[in-house]
Amino acid sequence: MENQIETLNQNVNAAVTTLNGLTEGFFALLPQAAIALVVLILMVVVASIIKRIVVRVVTMRASSGVGVALGRIAYTLTIFAGLLFAVAIIAPSIGAAELLQVLGVGSVAIGFAFRDILQNFLAGLLLLLRQPFFEGDWVKFGSHEGIVTEISTRSTWIKTFDGRDIAIPNGEIFTNSLTVMTRDPMIRSDYEFGIAYDADIGQAKTVILEAARKVKGVSEEKGPDIGVSDLAASSVNLRLRWWTTTDDVYGAKLEMLQKVKEALDAAGISIPFPHRQLILEDAAFEVISNRSDAPVASA
Repeated sequence: MENQIETLNQNVNAAVTTLNGLTEGFFALLPQAAIALVVLILMVVVASIIKRIVVRVVTMRASSGVGVALGRIAYTLTIFAGLLFAVAIIAPSIGAAELLQVLGVGSVAIGFAFRDILQNFLAGLLLLLRQPFFEGDWVKFGSHEGIVTEISTRSTWIKTFDGRDIAIPNGEIFTNSLTVMTRDPMIRSDYEFGIAYDADIGQAKTVILEAARKVKGVSEEKGPDIGVSDLAASSVNLRLRWWTTTDDVYGAKLEMLQKVKEALDAAGISIPFPHRQLILEDAAFEVISNRSDAPVASA
């Protein structure tokens, strides 16, 4: 019994000693923790100032998106440096090599966890720096087509022509093909018009070209051209090509179709409907008509 009481007293004394040591260590670290907190707050303020300066300077020489992206990077690096100073003040026994090693292992784990986010961020940064397209450009990406409204570090926003807003991750844009329709101010359109086989091809070409030249927005410098593109089942197809600006492409095509149709009607040139020829063999027809169970047409 006495041995048990003695053991219990030893355990209690050890626990009290440990608690006293932790308490003394905590109060001993209070001044260092306060200094580290002040340093961290100052670094946050400095990071905000650096971010504003970077955004303002870069925006003067490049786009605002590049300035915002580089400002965020400068802000993050400054905060990271502040954390390193704070840890060094609280635990000066931890060397820089050990701290960077721990942070390196952590960054690898974070990189695997947020791989897609980091990929989109880096792709967005490269897009902002290289600037293959700008806000307001007309682009085609896969099944999406519309006007670029915003280029951020994570995604690119496109407003489609039916009014929908679509966010496309920058990683997909950077690794796949994208068509910038407004890269060149001029764009070529084309359309096939079918005429009857007995129609005069030369006359039809002249009529269509005269109508095309009257369409508003069609380039006079790069005049329209036409030629036979296909001998279809029921028509001779003529392909008309013309140039307009990207702003006039839609309205010019609507007007083009109407004026060409009216001109062909005025010239007496018909646009044939698809024809289908059915051939009935006489022998087969006789066998069917002579069957006793064949349906009889009523008057």
